[in-house]
Amino acid sequence: MSSTTRTNASHIQSQETVPLRRHCGRPPVLCETERREKILDAAEIVLQQHGYSGASMDRIAQCSNMSKKTLYHMFESKQDMMEHLLRDRLLLSGLRDLELCGETVEDRLVYGLEALAVAMMAEKRLSLIRVVIAEVSRNPEVSRFVREFFSSAAGPFPLRVWLERMVEEGSLHVEDVEQASDMLFGGALATSMLCELSHCRPRQYWDETPGYLRRVVRMFLHGLENEKGAV
Repeated sequence: MSSTTRTNASHIQSQETVPLRRHCGRPPVLCETERREKILDAAEIVLQQHGYSGASMDRIAQCSNMSKKTLYHMFESKQDMMEHLLRDRLLLSGLRDLELCGETVEDRLVYGLEALAVAMMAEKRLSLIRVVIAEVSRNPEVSRFVREFFSSAAGPFPLRVWLERMVEEGSLHVEDVEQASDMLFGGALATSMLCELSHCRPRQYWDETPGYLRRVVRMFLHGLENEKGAV
């Protein structure tokens, strides 16, 4: 991994591990973005502790140390809040505009996948995924909500956005971007994520195998070239 990417990774990890702190005296004045993130932090904590049904606005307000009025000013309802939580922290909407550094398409895709891996493998995010999986399996309301959310216009996954950007600029030829995105993600990160989520093997980090992501990207690009030549 390049030093630039490691710096980016360290920055993402530091953001993932910042705990909620209680301060004595008058609380600091937060901007709207900071209030929003603090509320989502609290919603994530309450969701993990009490499940979707038990994640009341009262509990979220108490955990965030904010009033319910503030919560409803930022989000229309609990469902609206959970949609933002899924969009930001499972779909990683903040990475969609990431500038992929590198001189070649291969370098740029490796750079993006490394940043994506750092975000996806953070324990905080893995814990949220486990909670969502558990809730979907036991709560029909949540199952319907999550299914509708991911099939709606909630916004594409960052990897798909990056591929679409490359296709538009002419640096990559892909017939089906959504399918290509699924294939690349599956080859690069799906197995590692499954192992981390299920604890089915000793903890292994994606970056402990030098060159793994680059080899996956090369196979992906080679496959696209073969497919293009066969047309």
